[in-house]
Amino acid sequence: MTHADIKAIFFDVDGTLISHRKHAVPVSTIDAIARLRKQGILTFVATGRHPIELKKLLPDYLEFDAYLCLNGMYCFNRQEVISTKPIPKEDIKGLLKTLNLKPFPCTFITQDEMYMNYANDLVAEVQRDISSNVSNTKDISHVLQEEILQVIPYGLDDKEISTVLEYMPHCKATSWHKRARDIIVREGGKDIGIQEILQYYNLDVSQIMAFGDGDNDVKMLEIAGIAVAMGNGNENVKAVADYVTDDIDQDGIANALYHYGIFHETLIK
Repeated sequence: MTHADIKAIFFDVDGTLISHRKHAVPVSTIDAIARLRKQGILTFVATGRHPIELKKLLPDYLEFDAYLCLNGMYCFNRQEVISTKPIPKEDIKGLLKTLNLKPFPCTFITQDEMYMNYANDLVAEVQRDISSNVSNTKDISHVLQEEILQVIPYGLDDKEISTVLEYMPHCKATSWHKRARDIIVREGGKDIGIQEILQYYNLDVSQIMAFGDGDNDVKMLEIAGIAVAMGNGNENVKAVADYVTDDIDQDGIANALYHYGIFHETLIK
């Protein structure tokens, strides 16, 4: 695998594009993405986030060719929706049963909206950790009439999550915070969303590079031609990476692109 083979790069958002210590995208990353696009390399976002959140988190001038959101449950570009993968109604019914038995805060996510059954101090703390606001609270009695692409339960331990998943047999959970998970369909994930986008753009996994820092990036990095873990990433993601770059706040993305010869000289002054 050489830099000449790389036609597209996928970027996780939290801890990869956005530093939650500085609440911003590093200048070196902004410059690097602009430079990649000038070189004709496609740039894609790969995140558990919703587009509503990305609009608030990423600067308007930071452009990407396509977006893999909600861990691959919703993929789109400026022209059209590439793919969606809603949770089956049977599983949403199961989730509502668990909420009736023992309520916990939960975010429900559609293509256009994010809302919660209720929020508490724990939710506010988790959302602060990822530089995001708490979603609006709303009556959830109508959720079976909607296409729910992802749900986020808060405050559940591993055993409690396992119990919820028993009521949602077609789903799985991925962790992005010690007190919050994403629940999506079993056949979903960033790796599946990547396959949908690559098919759309007529590319192969051998032609992509991917950057990530957390558990929901592991499968993405496992399939990428070149897999890069951020220096601030966890041990699971570092274990599957071809290269561990510097911390996000130490120009990790730009330095990795230089390391692999995608840029012939460093951007860092």
